[in-house]
Amino acid sequence: MLRTSLADFLAARGAPLALAAFVLAAFVVVGAIIIDDYGVSWDEEWFRIIGQAVVDYVLGDGALRTDHNRYYGVALEAPLVLLERLLNDSRAIYLSRHAASHLFFLTGGLFCWLLARRLFGDRRLALFALLLFLLHPR
Repeated sequence: MLRTSLADFLAARGAPLALAAFVLAAFVVVGAIIIDDYGVSWDEEWFRIIGQAVVDYVLGDGALRTDHNRYYGVALEAPLVLLERLLNDSRAIYLSRHAASHLFFLTGGLFCWLLARRLFGDRRLALFALLLFLLHPR
């Protein structure tokens, strides 16, 4: 019974799933190829400092500074700072940050697709919304 259900599922949704997997794989591959073609952005060091301040505070190594940076979230920065402490090369630190940003972007694309599919109830419109999101310039 389970095999039949899986076969029916793949028969009904195999093409959209294959297309979605291809699009995702293409963006992962393109991101991996061009990740070192970009330099450090103007605000990237500020985000590192914010992440370092929060991690130092949580680990008890320093006081939390609440200056003009208090409005930025650290959900992505804190784990990157912890990873950064394992790496010694500044190039590897920034490349890992760029990779994490790209994966965060692709995760946003997934949620964009899920939200559009839920709002519009049409997979084609959801795919169009995903393509608009993924192909939108900075």
